[in-house]
Amino acid sequence: MMRQYITGLLLFIAAAVLSACGSPEDKTLSNIETIERETIPALTETLQNLIDFESEQSGLFNESIADESLDNFKNDQSELYNNLNERTELANSLEEIETDLKSAAEDFKSYDVDDSSELNEEMLTNLSDTSAGLAESLQAVRSGYQDIKNSEISFFESLAADGADYTMMTEGIAAVNEQHEQISQNYAQINEQLAEIRSYGNTVKQALGEETDGETASLEETNTENSGADSKAETAYIVDGETSSIVPADEHTDAKAVLLTIDDAPDQNAVDMAKTLKNLDVPAIFFVNGMFIESEEGQSMLKEIHDLGFEIGNHTYNHFNMQELTPEDVRLEIADTSDLIEEAIGERPRFFRAPFGVNSEASIKVAEEENMTVMNWTYGFDWEPDYQESSALADIMVNTEMLSDGANLLMHDRSWTAEALPDIVTGIQDKGYSFIDPALISSEGGVTE
Repeated sequence: MMRQYITGLLLFIAAAVLSACGSPEDKTLSNIETIERETIPALTETLQNLIDFESEQSGLFNESIADESLDNFKNDQSELYNNLNERTELANSLEEIETDLKSAAEDFKSYDVDDSSELNEEMLTNLSDTSAGLAESLQAVRSGYQDIKNSEISFFESLAADGADYTMMTEGIAAVNEQHEQISQNYAQINEQLAEIRSYGNTVKQALGEETDGETASLEETNTENSGADSKAETAYIVDGETSSIVPADEHTDAKAVLLTIDDAPDQNAVDMAKTLKNLDVPAIFFVNGMFIESEEGQSMLKEIHDLGFEIGNHTYNHFNMQELTPEDVRLEIADTSDLIEEAIGERPRFFRAPFGVNSEASIKVAEEENMTVMNWTYGFDWEPDYQESSALADIMVNTEMLSDGANLLMHDRSWTAEALPDIVTGIQDKGYSFIDPALISSEGGVTE
């Protein structure tokens, strides 16, 4: 009985030893199969879940920022925080996959193929290096998500603080999105590495006369502008093409809000108006004319407005009627202004408004080529003689029947408008309206004819 037991044990050990000492061809194929059947599916599922949570977080952020009380930022049990925790846990779970890939890389490196007629050192080196590189990419994702967690929590807490303002929000969004941009680059690299592993694995299989696999699963492409705290907030508001009112993109976005816009800047009053709005914590678009920013002084004024956190729009160079110009002159009016704006603030404008609200086929075409959303306005009065006095202007801007959800308010760089601005803002707020951040307006929509 004992002899049978010992014999059985020896046979078991012998089988284990033989398995461990299998041919490099068999061990290489086994390693490739494990990666393709187990490691990569687990990896792609985890990363795809991360991408899905990022997309969900973008919508949660837009919904939360539209709430004037900012309750979701103040409550660490809110869906916003829960989403962040879910993403962090998923990222941390990548460590096990990372360990498996490092082990596979070491195994490929250890196989002796000197006596193999089918395999060579280059084949295994490619598999080893790519597996190790993929492991490093996952480590970068894990590290990146720790940075994202710290950045988002810091941002959320800043918005929950009593001193939260528009600048704090825009700077926080920029910081968070910078982290997400890096993660997106990691995703792109991982997709390339997955394709390389499939290719190198198939090369080995072909050499050994084995059937090759199809394409390895890859990640869906992710738009970093819709990840994290969405600085463009593509789904928050849309410019209605017929009325130029600003309408919610979905039911979660606050509809009782209006947009402030200031044309003919920066002439004499735009910088002071920007400072007033900054102090009131109210965003706006300043539509500029190229003729005002030719000089160093004009460029400096525009940069100051932009540095205060305000969106800059294109209002043509000379404020001509677009329908009275040739297509060539229309192009110069618009493109030259965008060039000057970019020279001053380092970016081209996202919005275009035609002088007098009169567009032409050419102006629409050029704006489209320049990736600008075209808008007119809902109402404005400060160019009319009866309202070129601050109290009269403030009264009509606040009490007109045209003040409604999504109203696009037109004002100009004028002294009486600058003086009326505080009363206009507080009067509109007293009626229960918030002010739309232009960064939350989609590049889709707008005037098209």
